[in-house]
Amino acid sequence: MENYNRSRLVQAINKFNRQEYFECHEILEDIWFDVRDDSRDFYQGLLHAAVGFYHLTKKRNQKGTIIQLNKALDKLAKFGAEFKDIELDSLTVSIRNIIKKMVKKELPKRLPKIIIK
Repeated sequence: MENYNRSRLVQAINKFNRQEYFECHEILEDIWFDVRDDSRDFYQGLLHAAVGFYHLTKKRNQKGTIIQLNKALDKLAKFGAEFKDIELDSLTVSIRNIIKKMVKKELPKRLPKIIIK
């Protein structure tokens, strides 16, 4: 099951990095439903990030974006700089910077990518 989840996680990250946030969310949601250990919050955090960027890019919903990105930060905070070979530190820094811009009614010029080590 772990190899299967890893394969799906890589697939979800590839979707995220191509800004296919809805599709990324679908894959992460499937993994989240299957996982029954402490890593559930990790998958849910990535899921919130995907939903947040979906709200930003497709729905133009600034409030929804900020809410979802804050949920992502909350869930991912407990996993440190790296988890499951995923570089979380750079992702969470990018998310925080995007939230700061959006609170000032600025749109981000660049959206983050998730780095797999």
